[in-house]
Amino acid sequence: MNPAKKGLGRGLSALFGDIEKKSKLNQTQENKIPIADLERNKYQPRTIFDEEKLVTALEQVLKIAPWPDEVLNADKKYHQICLTKRDFQEAPECFYEGTGGVYRTMVDGQEVIRQQELDEKDYGIFIPEFEKTYFKEVYDTLSQYVDSEYEGQLGRVRLIKSKPRSSLSWHRDPEPRLHVPIITNIGAKMIIEDEVKHLPVGRAWYTNTVFYHSQFNGGEEDRVHLVTSIARKDNWWTMG
Repeated sequence: MNPAKKGLGRGLSALFGDIEKKSKLNQTQENKIPIADLERNKYQPRTIFDEEKLVTALEQVLKIAPWPDEVLNADKKYHQICLTKRDFQEAPECFYEGTGGVYRTMVDGQEVIRQQELDEKDYGIFIPEFEKTYFKEVYDTLSQYVDSEYEGQLGRVRLIKSKPRSSLSWHRDPEPRLHVPIITNIGAKMIIEDEVKHLPVGRAWYTNTVFYHSQFNGGEEDRVHLVTSIARKDNWWTMG
């Protein structure tokens, strides 16, 4: 199924600013649009979070669940900690079980599916060990937003670290994601199709990752985002 038919708007252009309504404005006006002719982009949360509290919450989580490279001897440039779990999972296994997931990429001009299938809706329990952190407030805020705007729920909620001078493969996901940057630098960029954007710290960003995308950290420090999948009850995002 062509993701362009999903009505999401292409790439990062669906993220930023407002949408211009179709109007009878005089086209000779030089890029002047009345405020009344601006329509809120419903996919953009416009939610601001406290930057210091985000960093403190990260430090609290890492005392309970260190990055995988510190406990699993994983020599990777991309590390994840899950803040949500399935109902039968227990700590500490649940801290790392909900990472990875299915995605699609191009090999020799053909699209192929990588990694295992999973149901985002199964990861609906915020891990109790992390409930006293600021991330629980972030989770509740984003949950309310997704429920009202998408008639869905949050899927997996993960802390994802990208080390300096690293990048991801060119791929697409089964659903969009919300990003809350916690630590970043100007050399860290999100790319969706032909659009590139640095995502500043402290707010939630809707990213239309049903399109091909990647990210790179070209800076000299880690990039850490809280990333959650948007799971619709009717699987509206799912691509065939």
